[in-house]
Amino acid sequence: MSTANKDVKKEDNKKTTEALITSKKKCFAIMPIADHEDYDNGHFSRVYNHLIKPACEKAGFSAIRADDAKASHMIMFDILKNIIDCDMAICDLSSKNANVFYELGLRQAFNKKTILITDGRTNTPFDITGFRYVKYSDTLRIDSVESDIDEIAAMLTETDIAPEEDVNSIVKLLKIQPAEIKNVKLTQQDTILFEMIKRLDEKMSRIENAQNGNMLKVSSLDRWWKNEQSLKNTNENIASNFNPYDDSKLGDGKTVHELAWKIINKKNDK
Repeated sequence: MSTANKDVKKEDNKKTTEALITSKKKCFAIMPIADHEDYDNGHFSRVYNHLIKPACEKAGFSAIRADDAKASHMIMFDILKNIIDCDMAICDLSSKNANVFYELGLRQAFNKKTILITDGRTNTPFDITGFRYVKYSDTLRIDSVESDIDEIAAMLTETDIAPEEDVNSIVKLLKIQPAEIKNVKLTQQDTILFEMIKRLDEKMSRIENAQNGNMLKVSSLDRWWKNEQSLKNTNENIASNFNPYDDSKLGDGKTVHELAWKIINKKNDK
């Protein structure tokens, strides 16, 4: 096979792999991201990489977490988008993280399919005790992780194929109309107003940046002025305190008053 044909085949395989990844259902991990004082550093990253991701793969999902994104925009944007758009979500209730409960509340408001997991180190809040959840071992030992992965994967599959009528949230339980996002088309007048607000916001940002720059300059000038005043006070103290008749010799052969006048004149020349 020629080199050109090999390159074409390699490119086709790459596109096929990307297509399969894109076509996979997505499962969003709602879980603590930062370290917690009650856990070892990096604990929840290990939970994600060694427990949640393998379970999602086994159930046919592609796992994603908010900090997986490489773009520079706000992380909250990724979280909100994934809460609403992802086919499935895994919510780790461990450590009773406030952000996790906030995100779970949003997910339930839209009546989106979600499974709950916890390490059992903290009690499950009363509001969601009625929902099923998988309890996993926080030690993440290989012998326990394998069975936890199987159990989580099974729950993902079961929840995924369950009919929409199944109770998956408090919204469904109370028979409340779930939240929805409506696409609003802006009129020409609204578009112009939006652009004006956007430009005004950009100008305000430039003004704030300029003011911050000026504040730094003023701060530098203030420090310079204080240094000058300090030098002036030092010079005055030397001039008022030295004895012109003190002809005692110093280490370099100069007298005290010769050295003092040299220092004063040098400072004043600046």
